[in-house]
Amino acid sequence: MKTKSSPPIALLEGRKTLPIIETYFELNHLKQLFRQGWLRVGIAPERCESVAEHSLFVALLSLFIVDSHFPEADAGRAMRIALLHDLGEAYVGDLTPHDGVGREDKHAMERRAMEQLVGKLPRGAEYLALWDEYEQGSSFEGRLVRQVDRLEMGLQACVYEHQGAGDLSEFFASVEKALEAPELRAVLAELEALRPD
Repeated sequence: MKTKSSPPIALLEGRKTLPIIETYFELNHLKQLFRQGWLRVGIAPERCESVAEHSLFVALLSLFIVDSHFPEADAGRAMRIALLHDLGEAYVGDLTPHDGVGREDKHAMERRAMEQLVGKLPRGAEYLALWDEYEQGSSFEGRLVRQVDRLEMGLQACVYEHQGAGDLSEFFASVEKALEAPELRAVLAELEALRPD
């Protein structure tokens, strides 16, 4: 798994500290962890987004999309789910479909990582339940954030194409399969029209 540097939690080895500090050092690895799918298609490491950057933009898009298209949804809940959705990658890494790890195995590994990460925090059970909503699609907000996660990938693919990365159609095809909400499909259609020729 390609990273900018080793996991920062190693810097605390043998030291006892507050749970919030330990969690920060664990999660800081998301700033170091490249989104592996982009590297696989040739995006240079110096231009490749990290998992933390992706998660921030999924949270922002979730807020904006709920506010503009889904007033019946809870924007705060959607943002919280979006902020939590990739935290397990701090330990599991950014596994892609090309890594040959089955969906159930990936879920189990990420859930164990989430338990380790948030279990020591005062509201850890609540955070884990929100993550489960995303994974299981058991709430409207959880299902919506899953779609926004894919849409963000399409938006980033469009940016990379405009920056000269070449044809990233495989990412757009993946996004197209994942979007169910007509409002999000309309955004994708507009995005497709913006792709370079």
